[in-house]
Amino acid sequence: MLYGITTLQTYLYYMHYSEDSSLMKLLVAAIWILDSLHVSFMCYMLYYYLIINYGVPAALEYIVWSYQVTVLMNLLVIFVVQW
Repeated sequence: MLYGITTLQTYLYYMHYSEDSSLMKLLVAAIWILDSLHVSFMCYMLYYYLIINYGVPAALEYIVWSYQVTVLMNLLVIFVVQW
């Protein structure tokens, strides 16, 4: 649900603020792309633990690769927003 709101805000930004600088438009696009990657990696992580390894408690001993990449995506979003 929050991803949909973010996508709507990105769309509305490009519709209403077309006169903003190219750098600002690039930053908005970069944040939206990083957020999209974050959501897709989190969906895979949930799929891995809840569907692929359903009923396999030993699978919880290992951290799936997409979780580690999600942390990287969060750090990149924080860096771009705080920049």
